[in-house]
Amino acid sequence: MLSENSFTSPTPFASLTRYPPGAPPLFCLPYAGGDVSAFWAWRQAFDGIFDVRVAMLPGRDGRVAEPGALAPELIARSIAAQYRTPYSIYGHSMGGRVAFEVVRELRRLGVPAPECLYIGAAHPPERQETLGRWTGLSDEDLLDEVIHRLGAPAELRTQPEVKALLIPALRTDMDWLRGYRFVRGEPLDVPIVAFAGAHDGEVVHPVMLGWARHTSASFRLHTLDATHLFLATHGEQVARTIAAGPERQVAADEVHVWLADLADLPDLCAAVDELSPREAARAARFRQEEHRRWYVGRSVLLRRLLREYGLDPGVGELRTRPGGKPYTGTELTYSLSQSGGLVLVALATGREVGADLERFRPLANEQAFVEGALDERERDEFAALPEELRLHHALRTWTAKEAVLKATGDGLRVDPTLFGFAGQRPGVTWVPDTAPEVARLAEWRVTHLPLGRAIAAIAVREPGFLLRFETVRRGRLVRQGVEAAG
Repeated sequence: MLSENSFTSPTPFASLTRYPPGAPPLFCLPYAGGDVSAFWAWRQAFDGIFDVRVAMLPGRDGRVAEPGALAPELIARSIAAQYRTPYSIYGHSMGGRVAFEVVRELRRLGVPAPECLYIGAAHPPERQETLGRWTGLSDEDLLDEVIHRLGAPAELRTQPEVKALLIPALRTDMDWLRGYRFVRGEPLDVPIVAFAGAHDGEVVHPVMLGWARHTSASFRLHTLDATHLFLATHGEQVARTIAAGPERQVAADEVHVWLADLADLPDLCAAVDELSPREAARAARFRQEEHRRWYVGRSVLLRRLLREYGLDPGVGELRTRPGGKPYTGTELTYSLSQSGGLVLVALATGREVGADLERFRPLANEQAFVEGALDERERDEFAALPEELRLHHALRTWTAKEAVLKATGDGLRVDPTLFGFAGQRPGVTWVPDTAPEVARLAEWRVTHLPLGRAIAAIAVREPGFLLRFETVRRGRLVRQGVEAAG
């Protein structure tokens, strides 16, 4: 058991909110160059809920004259000296990476883990942060990059007193980012909730899915209709989400995506009593036990998710349209995909959605794939690729095609060689190039989701969508119709 006097407290924290005795602390770490004012929007947003404490880093917040580099170890010791459970940590942009290292240091110190780690607009720690590459820029060029690429207010150019404080703090933080080296270790046993800006040009929201690999607990991503520095423009929305937890209603501009690894969910794969009679009969016909369990798990997962979103299918048959496309009889639509023991479910409201998931594993027959799935331009593009890039390229292309055909309900009735995605780069929205007979497919847009050992694609009509992504872990959806904490 650690006492409050076990560690020194070298990094002061400023408390922003009025809070009742015993309110859980929310320790906050600002973006590069940021100070306590980065969290002004939370001064009232969390009143009575959290004791919001913002780190006062060297070179700002009354510590302008204090030398010293950014040090997650010192921040962790400060938290260790003043925390009370439960507590949580939020880090924005650079602060997200610092927060991750702070939680790792707290684990090394033997301090009880935070209830949740909140990450805003930050690359996963194994990726290089852009700011770390800007250290050689002049002050004016650096300010231009921060304004144009990160969305800082243009008024900074005409505020010399602000520039005089911001630039040294920025350079201190940039030095830390440039010297940062991610060291692989055990994932955190802490839930991670991430926030991304849909219009963030530096940390695009699919990239933030990489944070899921750094926790053995649950992961959730919320995407906001915002740019990189959304604390200033959407701070209250972030606060509401943190305070209330996830809504189980899909807004018109959202797609909710759930990912489950059935190997980690044995109870789900054994819940045969939740199947419809037809599903139970099909499950009994599987010859391989693993495949039977996967089928049961994905079927039960889908039924429990539908209940989460207000539909109760009971143990009756799930409805489909002619051709097999799922149909709920409401504004809610969904698409399911499975690859091995991984299952992906995408849900939307008032619009069609298609989803496909593929694990990274060698193609069973590369030549058959090329001839049966790719159009002429795609075949030429595939043939020109180095051998080591072909699998990723093939699966990106196939998931995109499958997602579109699931969204339209065409399935195998449309020849996949009649439309393609030749010349389209990873990391951007894909638009189908179609033959005249399937020109209607050109209105669909595909977003890829990098998932580590797998890749997924989500297809919707224009305009785009805000992604809400969540993993299913033990302790989630564990009982029929009931959501457990986790």
